[in-house]
Amino acid sequence: MPERIDALQSTGRLLDAVVGSMNDIIFVLDRDCRCYGIWGRWLAEHDLAATDYIGKTCEEVWGAAEAGFFAEVNAEALSGQTVVFERWFDMPWGPVYYQTQLSPLYDDDSVVGICGIRRDVTDLKQAEDAVRREREYAQRVIDSANVMIVGLDGDGIVRLFNNAAEDVTGYSHEQMIGMSWFKDICPGERFPAVLGAFQSLYQRSEDDSRPHTFRRCSESPILTSSGEERLISWMESEIPQADRRIDVVCFGIDITESRLHQHQLEHLATHDPLTDLPNRRSFERALSRAVARAHRGTHAAVLFIDVDDFKRCNDEHGHAFGDAVLTEIARVLEKRVREPDIVARLGGDEFAALLEGATVTEAAVVAERMRCDVQSMAARRGVDLDLSVGIMGLDEATDYEHALLGADTAMYASKRGDVGVIVYEPEST
Repeated sequence: MPERIDALQSTGRLLDAVVGSMNDIIFVLDRDCRCYGIWGRWLAEHDLAATDYIGKTCEEVWGAAEAGFFAEVNAEALSGQTVVFERWFDMPWGPVYYQTQLSPLYDDDSVVGICGIRRDVTDLKQAEDAVRREREYAQRVIDSANVMIVGLDGDGIVRLFNNAAEDVTGYSHEQMIGMSWFKDICPGERFPAVLGAFQSLYQRSEDDSRPHTFRRCSESPILTSSGEERLISWMESEIPQADRRIDVVCFGIDITESRLHQHQLEHLATHDPLTDLPNRRSFERALSRAVARAHRGTHAAVLFIDVDDFKRCNDEHGHAFGDAVLTEIARVLEKRVREPDIVARLGGDEFAALLEGATVTEAAVVAERMRCDVQSMAARRGVDLDLSVGIMGLDEATDYEHALLGADTAMYASKRGDVGVIVYEPEST
């Protein structure tokens, strides 16, 4: 018997030594939720004594403002449940964030009190709060950015989708996260080149162990939730992952309107504003290219066209009527040429046509048809109009200046001779 008592005393001293050395706070509450015992090295570290707590209720220790909370969690523990909670506590040395576990204390099958373990996790909480604040700040930056920010993994699954992306696409963040970018936004079957370019980012040889890094700029179309097609200018960068896979973050700007405006400006610079035909500048560029092709054996024919008696039409019916007639003449001339050919307005009542691969004989046939069509159109409008057409063939010996001079000379010869169509003949000049 003395040996057993010595063992129990030894075990008790060992237990006291263990709990007294712990950084955690260990405490016991009786069924009235009064502190029955409290242990932990923190007592000595903060110049506290167990007697400062023993016999006191939670309300007496933490104040009336906390009484409701502790009454609730203590009641749960006394009912046989294990309760875990985290909470800030105002300690004499400052605020402390404690993680607490309350467990029912049993004697046989009866709950006689509560056993609690409380751990100081202030540093962890502060670190978590700092990380959370950084994430929230980053999310605010992403959401407030006036550019689309879209994150994709290697399978094209959307992982990031900001407010600007919602505004442009019409899809919400909730709809897009976890969805394939190449399903609805940029369908692979409709835009295969875009899908192919994305897939090429991940292609590497099996023995290539070098980091796969890239940064590129591109333009690609997307479809909005309403089915409208928009053009986006992207800057894409990689986000390396731990498993050597990469995600892609894409920064996009909707350039649909600006690109349309750019095309409109380019169109205005190269086309006649009245008839919407290519203007003189465009025609001269096309003629220069045709001359170069003729030197390589691809012949062509150039037509200079003047509308006869157009001044009288303007004088008798007014300029608005004359503009309408010129516009209709433009459509008549366009209908008589093939897809690769062009018809241009050089200015005033002068037009030109470039017929790719045509001989002067074939060009003369086209010119006569143009004359007939214009005469018929003019008759319907109650005016008398005809065309004077000069034709110049382009071959290996033709230079650019000669092409312009020949067609122009033939056109004025046709007008002076009132013969409709004249083909320029170099040997007769």
